[in-house]
Amino acid sequence: MANPFQGNVLRNEPVLIVGLVEVVLGMFLAFGVDLTNEQVGSIMALTSIILAILVRMFVTPVAPVPPTHPTGDPL
Repeated sequence: MANPFQGNVLRNEPVLIVGLVEVVLGMFLAFGVDLTNEQVGSIMALTSIILAILVRMFVTPVAPVPPTHPTGDPL
């Protein structure tokens, strides 16, 4: 299993970053930072959409893959 902390963590483990934001936000709320439910939801939504856009850029192939026959030969 690959170490998620090697290389670009955003590229390899974007869900890890969303989880980290959730944990940090939860800790702030637990220790008295006064945020409303709407503010917490907005922070999470913003984090998720930014990471979704970045992940989409990272996982989109740059060139189409040529189709192959079930035997593995190019069509």
